[in-house]
Parts: sequence; C-alpha cells; structure tokens
Amino acid sequence: MKKSATRRFFLLYLTCLVGLFAGYDSALAYDPLCSSADYDESATVSYVHDGDTVKLEDGRKIRLIGINAPEVAHDEHPAEAFALTARDLLRTLLSKHENRVNLVHGQEAQDHYQRTLAHLFLPDGTNLQAQLLASGLVSAITIPPNSHFSGCYQQAEKRALCAQQGLWSGKISSLADLDDSATGFRVLKAGLVSMQSSSKGLWLTLEHGLSLRIAHQHLALFDMPKLQSLIGKSVLIRGWLQTKNNPKAGERFYMQIKHPTAIDEEKIALKC
Repeated sequence: MKKSATRRFFLLYLTCLVGLFAGYDSALAYDPLCSSADYDESATVSYVHDGDTVKLEDGRKIRLIGINAPEVAHDEHPAEAFALTARDLLRTLLSKHENRVNLVHGQEAQDHYQRTLAHLFLPDGTNLQAQLLASGLVSAITIPPNSHFSGCYQQAEKRALCAQQGLWSGKISSLADLDDSATGFRVLKAGLVSMQSSSKGLWLTLEHGLSLRIAHQHLALFDMPKLQSLIGKSVLIRGWLQTKNNPKAGERFYMQIKHPTAIDEEKIALKC
C-alpha cells in the first residue's frame, strides 16, 4: 500500500508540474504541421542536459532540431533565464512516457559538435520541440537543410509570443541595449540601414554596429524584393551573435543568418 501511495503521489506531482507550464498545449500533438507518420528509430533518453540537448541510453547526444534553449550553467557562466525551467519541462514530458521517444533524423545528420540532429516525438505523437516552443521557454531557429517542421515551430512559438510567456514575457532587446561583450544566441530588434553584395554573400548593415551575412549558398531561400523592402525599417533578427574580428569604426557585432525566418519586419513578427 505504501509503495502504491508513493507511486500515485509521484504521478500526481508530474501531472501538476506539467500543468504549471502555461505553454503546454496537447493540441499540438494533433496538428498536421507538427506530426509525423514515420519515424527513423525509437530510443530511450538517459539524461537531459538542457532544453535542446539529450543523451540516449546508447550514449549518443541528440540536439533537437529547430529550437534553441537558454544555456544552463557551464564553466564560469551562470545559467541563463529560463534555462533550468526549459530543462525541467523537457524532463517532465519525457518522464510521463518512461523517457521513450521516436526520432525523425535531420537531412543533415550531425552538427559540428558531432551531436545527432533530430526531431523528437513522444510515443503518443507529441512533437517535443513544438511543446517546448509553445511554453515560451525556447526559441525557434531554422537552419537549412533541416527545415522540416519549420512551419509548425514558427506557429508554436507565435502562441507563446502572443501569450507573453517565458522568454516573451519581457521586452525584446534592442542592439542599442547590448554592451560589447554580448554574444551567443539572441533575438534582437534594430533598424536595417543598407545591403550590399560581396564575394562572401549578401551583407546587411544594421544600426548600432551589427553586420548580418547571408552566404551565397543560402541566398536562394530568401525573397530579395522582400529583403530590399526592409531597408529603413525596424527588423527582428535571431541567431548567434559574435564580436567582429578586426572591426572597422562603428562595427561591433557579426551574425550569419541562413533562413528567411531569421529576419522579419518587427511589427509583422510581433503581430498577434
């Protein structure tokens, strides 16, 4: 009886924990944009590192395609806002299904850290990336050629943004707000000043010292007239911010974007 009561309490705790995350939306499990009829393999998760990286029982590290979670504490860097909450939500969702998952591999199989790239699904068909995005605890990011489910992920994130949940509960940072040491994944707003081509691709110059580059191999994905129409407007951008090597006067940051979902007019991107 004691064991049975303990088990019931534990299951109730898990259920309540999931319920505390306002972004959890079981309807996404049945959204055609988010579902898959075929899986490449089934596996069991042995460890959740953060909101976008898990380890399987066979030792493989899996990087969840299409999302970026805040960084947990590492080296001497403290955990970013919502990092532990995103990790714990992923752990909770997995625990409800004994950590079993189905994987849909990316067209690009591994990232530069040799992690396997995949979309993860619970046994009931729930797309884990979509659930995390709907919670507002992670950000959407599309990196070609792994763009499958991008539409689903954009839609899931928009729900969180419009509900002002998690990462979207505060104001979006402007480039003007950042000091020169700011790096890592960012969602930012700034004015687009100009565009010009070079041997390395298309360069977009933004206010406050940011240079965006779209490499030649990704230019075909972009609507050039639309990009041109953004000049002189405030845009929302997302990607990994880097300090620029050998910057010229006024230059501060560099970011490479690879997909049209990484840049949009601010008022359209934030419209609900």
